[in-house]
Amino acid sequence: MNTDQPAPPDRREGALARWELMTTVLSSGAVVMLIEILGTRIVGPVFGVSLFVWAALLSVTLCALAIGYSVGGVLIDRSPRAVQLGWALLVGGVALGVVPLVAPAVLRATSGLGPRVGPLLAAFFLFAPALAVLGTIGPIAVRLATTDLASTGKRVGNIYAVSTAGSLLGTLATSFWLIPAFDTEVIVAAGAAVLIGLGALILARRRRLWAGAAMAVPFVSALSAKPALPANIHLLEREHSPYGLVEVLEDEARGIRYLRADHSIIGAHWLSDHSAAFAFLHVLEVLPILRPGAKDLLVIGLGTGALPTALAKSGIRSDVVEIDPAVARFAEKYFWFTPTGKTYVEDARTFIRNADSQYDLIVHDTFTGGATPDHLLSVEVLHELRRLLRPDGVLALNMVGFQRGPHAAATWAVERTLRAEFPLVRAFRDSPLDHRADQTNNIVFFASDASLDFEVNPLGQFNDTLCAKILPPLKNRELVTDVPPGDIITDSHNPLTRLQLPVAEEHYRAMQQLLPFDVWLR
Repeated sequence: MNTDQPAPPDRREGALARWELMTTVLSSGAVVMLIEILGTRIVGPVFGVSLFVWAALLSVTLCALAIGYSVGGVLIDRSPRAVQLGWALLVGGVALGVVPLVAPAVLRATSGLGPRVGPLLAAFFLFAPALAVLGTIGPIAVRLATTDLASTGKRVGNIYAVSTAGSLLGTLATSFWLIPAFDTEVIVAAGAAVLIGLGALILARRRRLWAGAAMAVPFVSALSAKPALPANIHLLEREHSPYGLVEVLEDEARGIRYLRADHSIIGAHWLSDHSAAFAFLHVLEVLPILRPGAKDLLVIGLGTGALPTALAKSGIRSDVVEIDPAVARFAEKYFWFTPTGKTYVEDARTFIRNADSQYDLIVHDTFTGGATPDHLLSVEVLHELRRLLRPDGVLALNMVGFQRGPHAAATWAVERTLRAEFPLVRAFRDSPLDHRADQTNNIVFFASDASLDFEVNPLGQFNDTLCAKILPPLKNRELVTDVPPGDIITDSHNPLTRLQLPVAEEHYRAMQQLLPFDVWLR
């Protein structure tokens, strides 16, 4: 007897058809990627789509799959039967199907652990069970497909190829079709239904007809109700855009309308006079005072469109670059933004590289989710922006950071980088004069080749009362600190994400305090 030959799979309950094997491998590979991509849509509204969240999802995925590979190999060697594949699909589908049902409780329990530990534990409890079970399918499929050593390599190669093809299909379908078209809960339920349906079919062919009852799980999950909003907060509209959850919320008690993108409020307006509620936008309204003859403005990062609306009163035409189509649509529909120039819905880096128009003023305001995207802030980006400025034009850059102290490294790096490209750079914070220096502020940098005079006539005309309160004493908000020597930010050496980690943590806490938790949980 040749002891090198593997024992044949148990065929007492019917041979495993090739279509069953390959369909299972293809589907499980697709759903693994669906879980990984949708994980940000489930965890992101509470923790943001940050470096921490992506690291948590990747770590949990790799760990759970590794456990599944090991366990699956042990189980199928003990009992090489076709029903093992059906059970793996069924249990994996149920574990995925209950995610929308248990997500509110898990996210609520982990939210107090902060933006580092919180998303890691949330991702583990929500996704590790389904991923671990799906991980068992690979070794189970290989064992059931292997009848002799002579063809092992070919069969294993085919299984891995089909699984990878499924992962590719799942990535493309989820990203380009499912997310733009359906709510997250519906996509999760559909993925669970595919797994359960295929598993129930495999089991039914082996006389486990009752397995189909598990199909109830994804249907109940798809119909699960979201937590109710507090009585004074109303949802006007929401959209799962290609870049995250975008909502328009109205706080009746405060008289404010918010534009939310995942775990960030990227704009807010007072309902009484439609003016911007964020003070840094009124700091930016000094631009027509700095350059009275300015006629056109480029805004990178639209938000609610508050700045182009305000500067239109000074006769300034604004072109806008905004990557998220939902943000651009909501700005016009709910925040009184009327374009005076062109609105470009595309990545800002692509626009900057290809643009050939010139502007008197450019505003760079892409901070969201606790950080400025690092590919949008480097000396190369600033060089391209300077190319788009007319002589004596002004670049204004908004970021959130610490003005001094142990966590001010990101602020200093940005200022050093601006000074590497512009001879004149000045910075102002938007917070009140009694604001502590060790807390985060919106910091607005102004950079130019020509003089920058921030003398503001207190008797001048201002767009609203908050603007009239902020602009005349603006010089008192200037940051006059010695920036320590260090590296500038470049495309090849960009530590901005790492340097902004303390800012991201502070931003997370600030958002949690701004609105009740049930708002973020939805």
